[in-house]
Amino acid sequence: MGIGSKLTKLLEANNTNANELATKIDVSPQTIYSIIKRDSKKADIEVLLKIADTFGVTAEYFVYDEKPIKTVSTDKLLPSPNEEVCLQKIRFISNHSSAGAKMVSSVIDREYEIAQQLQTQASRIKELENNPIVAEKEKDTVVRLYTYMHKIACAGNGFYFDDIPTDTIEAPYLPGADFIIGVNGDSMEPTYKDGDLVYVEKKQIIEIGEIGVFILNNECFIKEAGEDGLISHNRKYDPIPGTEKIQCVGKVLGKVEMN
Repeated sequence: MGIGSKLTKLLEANNTNANELATKIDVSPQTIYSIIKRDSKKADIEVLLKIADTFGVTAEYFVYDEKPIKTVSTDKLLPSPNEEVCLQKIRFISNHSSAGAKMVSSVIDREYEIAQQLQTQASRIKELENNPIVAEKEKDTVVRLYTYMHKIACAGNGFYFDDIPTDTIEAPYLPGADFIIGVNGDSMEPTYKDGDLVYVEKKQIIEIGEIGVFILNNECFIKEAGEDGLISHNRKYDPIPGTEKIQCVGKVLGKVEMN
């Protein structure tokens, strides 16, 4: 087995990729891809030493060791430049503010718990995607943690998109949905009412007749895509004329039915 094959196994075992590794050891991605592609017994020794140190193996592994890889946690990988900056800030806060240190610790614990839930749910969702029969049986019971943009996808007068507050919300799993957004206003009645939550798939282009989330002049709307602009389902609202300034955020997949 060549160096490239062994490096590929290390990347897979540590759930990372060539680009991330290149950033961590401060080399170009092309350097890593070149090692993988050649899959030879030769490579720059300095680069190999950095790679070995990052993954917690000896440099000799790349030349002699053919034993199975013992997976190394990604937590043991060298921190990226951004992670180094965060660590310095955390240390500074801890040294100068006990209250601040407690708050930082609380935020980290909460976000870590959310990340663990997302990882567990992602594994479950992947399992269901590979088994359509089970997925159909359990479609009403499987839930996922979604990014939640509050009551701002306006079916009325609009809302400044830059001010959108985000949170997380647990909702029934819907294939293709990337986030959930709240409806504000009555211009899409009776299809969507004020206070409804809808699933959204991130898309820059949707078909005529489909409902999407759009931005115009930094305002966010939920409307139907028409041939000449954006259409409200409530007839008391005039269509919004089409313009190049309208940006599509995503396609609305349907209403969230909370149990």
